[in-house]
Amino acid sequence: MPALAIKESIETLFPGQYQVDVIDFAREVGANWDDKIIKGFWDWALARPELTTNLNVLLDSFNHLTRSNTVMRLFFQQFVRKGIRYIRMYKPDIVFSTHFFCSSVALFARERYDLQYKIFSYMTDPIRGHNLWVNPKIDAVIVSTEEAREYLIKQGEPRDKVIVMPFPLNKKFFEKVTKTREEILGELGLDPERKTLLATSGGQGIGDTSSYVKILYMRDFPFNIIAVCGKNQELFDELNKLKESGKSNVPMAVLGFVDNMHELLDVSDLAIAKGGASTTLEVLVKRVPTIFTHCAALHEKGNIDFCVDNKMGWFAKNEKEFSQIINKILITDILDQYKRNIEENEYIKTLPEASDNLARFIVKELETPYVKSKRSKKVLLRAIVLGTRINLYRLRSRSKNKRYKIND
Repeated sequence: MPALAIKESIETLFPGQYQVDVIDFAREVGANWDDKIIKGFWDWALARPELTTNLNVLLDSFNHLTRSNTVMRLFFQQFVRKGIRYIRMYKPDIVFSTHFFCSSVALFARERYDLQYKIFSYMTDPIRGHNLWVNPKIDAVIVSTEEAREYLIKQGEPRDKVIVMPFPLNKKFFEKVTKTREEILGELGLDPERKTLLATSGGQGIGDTSSYVKILYMRDFPFNIIAVCGKNQELFDELNKLKESGKSNVPMAVLGFVDNMHELLDVSDLAIAKGGASTTLEVLVKRVPTIFTHCAALHEKGNIDFCVDNKMGWFAKNEKEFSQIINKILITDILDQYKRNIEENEYIKTLPEASDNLARFIVKELETPYVKSKRSKKVLLRAIVLGTRINLYRLRSRSKNKRYKIND
C-alpha cells in the first residue's frame, strides 16, 4: 500500500514523465516456492503473536546473522537467482522497496552485474522494526519516525543512511468522501441513527478481533458493526452465519477484502483492529479512536504504544480489559476526547503530504547520478578470498559431476 500511494503521487506530480511499476517481487519473478514460504510464514506469525514477539527479540539479538542479506543467501536462493535475472533484464533506474528481502535481491543484482541504480528501502514499521531491515550496503533506509531512526542506528545501520520521512498513505484517505453517511450505511443495511464500530484484522483477517465482534454482537452493543474479514473466508462465513441466526438485534455488515476502507472509516466512530502499520495510520487520519486487540509481533507493538501513549487508542490484552474499555466508552465522553487528541497530534498532521514528499524525493534521487561507494581494503580482500573459495568449489563440483556423466 505505501508503494502504491507513492506511485500515485509520482504520476500526479510528474504526469507522463516516468514509468513506475509496483510489483509483488517474488511472485513476479516466478520464485513461487520462496514466495509461498515467505507469505505462509507471515500468516503463521499473525496467528501466534506471543511466539512471534519472542522471535522478534531473537532476530535483534543475533545482529549481523539475521540481517536480510545473510538470510536471503542462506534460505531463499530461488528468489535471489530469479530476482537477479529479472532485474538484469528490466534494467531499473532506481529501486524503491517496501520489503527488506526485495532490497537484498536488488543489491545482489547491482553488485553482480555492476549496475548503476540506487536502492532505497522504506521500513513499513513506523515506530520499531526488526533486524532484517538493517542493510548498510544500500543507499539508505527511509523510516517514518525519529523513534524508528534511533532503533535502526542502534541495530547497526549507519547514521547517515537513515532518513526520516512520514508514512505514505493513499490520497483517498485525505480527500472528502463524495457519498453521505446515510448513503454508505444504507448500502450496508445499517442504521444511520446509531454510532458505528468498524472491526478489522488487516488484509489477511487473522487474529483475535473476530472474537470481540462476537462478544459485542451477542451483548446487543448499541452501535452498528462493520466486520471486515479480509481474505479470511472461514471468518466471513462464520460471522455471516452468526448474523443470520437472529440472536441479536445489532445491525451488522460482514465484508470480505475491501478497497473502500476510506469510506468505511469515514462513517465509523470507533474501531477494533490489529496494530498493523497501514491500519493504525488509516484509522488515525480518519479520526477514529481504536481498541487494539493484538499485534503480529514486537515491531507492531510500537504502533499500539504510539496510540496508547498519546491517548488516541487503547490496548485490550484480554476480554476483561476489553469490556472495561467498552463500558467507559458507553458511559463517558472519552471517545470525543480521544478524537480531539488525534486531531491535535503533530505527527498525524504531517501525513497528508507524506506520499507527495516521498515522490519528490525519489524523483530527485533519480535525477542525480548513482555514485558507487568504494570498498575498503579489508572488504575487498574478503571478497577476493570468498570468490576464490566459491570458484574452487564450483570447479570441484563440475569435475566431480563429470566423473559420473554417461554419454549416450
